[in-house]
Amino acid sequence: MNRPALSGFKCQVEIELRVYPTGGEWEGVDPLPRTVTAKHPKRTSIPAIAPKVSALIVSALLAAVALAPLGGAAPVSWAKAPPALAGPIATVGNRSVEAVDIQRAAGALGYDPPRGMTAKAWRRTLLDRCVDRELLGAEAERRGLPDDPDVKRERIEREYGIFMQVLYEKDLFPGIVPKPAEFDSIKASGHYRWLDLYYILLRDDATGSRRPVAEKITERARLGARWDSLAKIYSGHPPSAAAGGHFGPILVKELEPVSQDSIAHASPGSVFGPYSGPYGHEVYKVGGWFDMDDDSLMRLLVDERTRQIYQYYWDRVLKKYHFAVDSLNAARAMTILRSETPDSILASLSPDGTRKGLGVRTEVGIVARADGETVTIADIIRRSGASTNQRGLIRVRDRREFDTLAGRVLLHGLVVRDARDRGFDKDPAVARRLRLVRDETATKTMVARARPADPSPAVLADYIQKNASRYQKPAMRIARVAMFADADSARAALRAWNGIGFPPDSTLNAMGLRVRATGPVEPQTLFPGQTAIVAVPEASSHPLSLSLRALAPGQFAPATRLVSGWAVAMMTGREESAPLSEKDAAPRALRDWREEMENRWVTELLERLRAETPVKVVPARLDAVRITPTVAATKGKQAVR
Repeated sequence: MNRPALSGFKCQVEIELRVYPTGGEWEGVDPLPRTVTAKHPKRTSIPAIAPKVSALIVSALLAAVALAPLGGAAPVSWAKAPPALAGPIATVGNRSVEAVDIQRAAGALGYDPPRGMTAKAWRRTLLDRCVDRELLGAEAERRGLPDDPDVKRERIEREYGIFMQVLYEKDLFPGIVPKPAEFDSIKASGHYRWLDLYYILLRDDATGSRRPVAEKITERARLGARWDSLAKIYSGHPPSAAAGGHFGPILVKELEPVSQDSIAHASPGSVFGPYSGPYGHEVYKVGGWFDMDDDSLMRLLVDERTRQIYQYYWDRVLKKYHFAVDSLNAARAMTILRSETPDSILASLSPDGTRKGLGVRTEVGIVARADGETVTIADIIRRSGASTNQRGLIRVRDRREFDTLAGRVLLHGLVVRDARDRGFDKDPAVARRLRLVRDETATKTMVARARPADPSPAVLADYIQKNASRYQKPAMRIARVAMFADADSARAALRAWNGIGFPPDSTLNAMGLRVRATGPVEPQTLFPGQTAIVAVPEASSHPLSLSLRALAPGQFAPATRLVSGWAVAMMTGREESAPLSEKDAAPRALRDWREEMENRWVTELLERLRAETPVKVVPARLDAVRITPTVAATKGKQAVR
């Protein structure tokens, strides 16, 4: 059958569009599609009409718009589009709950819903916990607790940990390898050249009375005096003095800072000094140079920055905010710390942390400053983490150690300030962590301050009696245990003792097993070469408890692998569960009592806040949150669908 060619075939071309309502339900109108037609005015061939099809479609669309309302029908009313899945799950007053909040709540309370609860109900439960957190945070903020000095100090410590992690990833670690321009500048400075150093140290005290002698030595060396003779006569540095004043290779950057620029490019034989330091006066002589190639210098810089990555950054932060120690008050503070106990010092200070002299009592003022910050001797006692000696006095050996303690008081706050100044807190993930820390520290303080005063001993004893079932010693299995370093030694001892029992102490000592004469001990305190009586709870999942559970007194357990070695254990008996003494139960009971009081107060507060604060939830977004752990979640991340 022959088909006619399309080029000679003409027809009437008509475009029909069906308009369907989308994005919502129709209200008051039959939800059937509306049909709109656009017709070409003449009969024409298919190839001829092809370029005009798009124009016909546009005509049909314009007609569809013009037909609303259609045929005199009631106007079409479109419902609101469903909410987008991205955005807040709920709003709590002026706060919001995001998908990540639900996921973190699931990580804390459980990804799978409790038995008998649907996944939808579990999501709602997780949302309620997040809403409660926001309500408590808003209440603490209303009470002004985020600005409380104690709360701010605690928050800064938490923020310091967050920012140091961010700084390491975004600033410190990328800066370990110097950029080409920085590398060229370091190389040109000459501070990383190896110098063959000749050295004389003229020891002196803080008065500097021997400096004229040091100047005379330097002048004689410049005029050609024998260096080895000068070193043997004057130098107080025994190793180099014995070698005729020859110190050996040293990097220029390790010399006195004021000398580095002038020495870095000096010719051999040049003499520099004297430079006064804490040990006396130093005189240098250039013996020669050992220049590194670029690869060696780069490796040295990377290794040095890796070892000192945090210290370099902390030094930069202190310098950026102009941290400085007051020399006079620092000397007075060191005298006070070396002669008075911390409690007596704090009792003698005025509210601003300073004190006036009274008789033999040393006065002291502000010991250090940074931009907008001050350090007092009270801050050093309370916040520097300084250790004490056997007399109970804070250990400060020299001025350098004192400066370190003073800098430590302000360092964390200045790091937080530096990170904020550089905009690291603008990152959404970091901002969220900071907000949670702010709310958590303020809320914990609010709850702790609202708790009633601790009960008297009599009230606490009555509380213990009413809750006696909580304060019981667990049933224990008692065994004689010997520890060995390897499995072969343990199995050999087991074969020798099984059916006979543990040998006497004298035999154990001859075998190299030291007998611990104290009472029952915990398994983790035993190490190879020791033997003792061990007590393990019956309900424990410890390997030793599991190996003893089916044994009668006098029977041996198989050689058991513990963290510290291999144990050979013989069951000797068991202890039944018994009530704890009042003294042993008191710390646990006090903790439980405090938790009950706090929970009661928080429950009453939340009931009031829920009634007062509007909470708007978007169910579609809540249902879209994925709370099942994924591969990303196991790596410390949460996936949002």
